[in-house]
Amino acid sequence: MGRNLLRFFIAYAAIWGGICVAVSAYSAHGLNGNEARMGWAETGSFYGLVHVVALLVIVGLGELGQKRTKILVAACSCFSLGLLLFSGGLYIKALADISLGGPFIPVGGSLYILGWLVTALYGAKFVGKEDV
Repeated sequence: MGRNLLRFFIAYAAIWGGICVAVSAYSAHGLNGNEARMGWAETGSFYGLVHVVALLVIVGLGELGQKRTKILVAACSCFSLGLLLFSGGLYIKALADISLGGPFIPVGGSLYILGWLVTALYGAKFVGKEDV
């Protein structure tokens, strides 16, 4: 994985990590007990944080392994787009009480699943560096 792409995924994960924490904190105090909206925000934050950590771990695995960078970029891309569509879609729904009217949230969830499957493929083909 190239250095610029590596930096992008790390920064993207860090920004989304901050967004997840901020939305979760706001939902606890600013949604005035609206259970549905609080649930959407909490679900987005939970899955968002899980996939932020996954994204950072995959970037780290990329530094430990040899080759197979296309598989890693595919997994990171799935998780990154999943964050935007799934968690982002739930945040818009929770914070603005707006339904996006499209399949954004389900597509984002499907990208999360695809990211895990691509990560499993990477794990099956993993070849670590000899000197680590």
